Amino acid sequence: MLKKINIKSDFLKSIMVLTSGTLLAQMVSYLATPFITRLFSPDEMGELGVFLRITAFISAVATARYELTLPLPKNQNHAFQLFRLSLRIALITLGITLLLGIGYWVWSDFDIHIIWYILLVISTSFFMIFRNIGTNWSIRNEAFKHISISGVIGSTFTNGTKIIAGVFHLGVIGLIISHLIGSAMSVVIFIREFFINKSKSGLERSGPKMKVLSKNYKDFPAVNLPHTLIDNGRELLIAFFVVEFFDQAIFGSYDHSFRMLKLPLVLVGASMGQVFFNRCSTAFGEKKAIYPLLRRTTLILAGLSIVPFSVIFFFGEELFIFVFGAQWAYSGQISEIIAPWLMVNFIASPISTIPLIIGKQKLFFWLGLASTLIQLAGFGFLPLLMEQGKINGNELFGIISSAMSLFLIFVIFVKLNITKKADEMNSNHSY
Repeated sequence: MLKKINIKSDFLKSIMVLTSGTLLAQMVSYLATPFITRLFSPDEMGELGVFLRITAFISAVATARYELTLPLPKNQNHAFQLFRLSLRIALITLGITLLLGIGYWVWSDFDIHIIWYILLVISTSFFMIFRNIGTNWSIRNEAFKHISISGVIGSTFTNGTKIIAGVFHLGVIGLIISHLIGSAMSVVIFIREFFINKSKSGLERSGPKMKVLSKNYKDFPAVNLPHTLIDNGRELLIAFFVVEFFDQAIFGSYDHSFRMLKLPLVLVGASMGQVFFNRCSTAFGEKKAIYPLLRRTTLILAGLSIVPFSVIFFFGEELFIFVFGAQWAYSGQISEIIAPWLMVNFIASPISTIPLIIGKQKLFFWLGLASTLIQLAGFGFLPLLMEQGKINGNELFGIISSAMSLFLIFVIFVKLNITKKADEMNSNHSY
């Protein structure tokens, strides 16, 4: 089996470039986190978690998902028009968000803390949006090194300023500003490389072309955007549910556990997903079969997930206490409970771009809606049973984890099945 793996293939080389940069970025985060968790309480980290979910929601929907189209056109100038379209829509969205925020500020009797919070949300969201656009532009141009460098710079500045903020006891505002600085620094290379690439390629603005392309890729705002709205809206609602039914410290523990268990996805899965998207979109456009690559990627991810998630499942609490401090013991307990869920999520997430490539976004919109309903029902309804003494907090997390694990396994098999059928149809159309 090992003889069949070509270590000199472009696919593996690209994964290695992305993974090495991502690994370095996360090593910085790994090394800094034990210090950060000893400088900030679960309550403070919970408030930061709510802030990050707000900015994640805005940055994910602000471009109407047109940034995902950048790797798809064969013509470089068409991709450039889609770049401009994504950025233009984002600026309009942020402008509307700012106006709504100012309206809320006026309604709240000009509370100075609210206007500062709004400005921090808008600023951080802008840089996160530009990073999303820059990442997809780099995927198109196979400039995977730029994505890696961006991750390293962003992680270094974010975590470095967090430690400084903790040493000077700046609290939540210090945590938020740290993420703003890290987000801003992470886009510098994308801005630089975009203008270099633009000048070399002779790309020019074209309003009519941009308008035509926006219609050609209308499925992204029409289908993928609602899907994204549901996914990120769900994360916001979960945050509000946990804060409401438990407290901010419990949400901080849950959010920390969730983020730590998603690190393997960030370390390896995201890099594989970016390269997978590039290779599959190119191959499918050339009428080549992509099911073998999907199957191979799924098996590789499954193999990579077994050891780290098994360790967390059996020794999560002890590991969290040792690494992050005694105040994060409950976060470790939660990590043991949700480890199966995050393991299957690790396998499913990198191949989540398959519906975009084979034109099955509507089907996966409904699957995404089902995932959202399962989680919202869990976090919104099960606490009522907890209040009645029928279940406890750990059992609540356990029920949700089991339900999501089974559902995501089902989704993986659906992707494999429809991709095989799409290959057959794509092959027939080539004749």
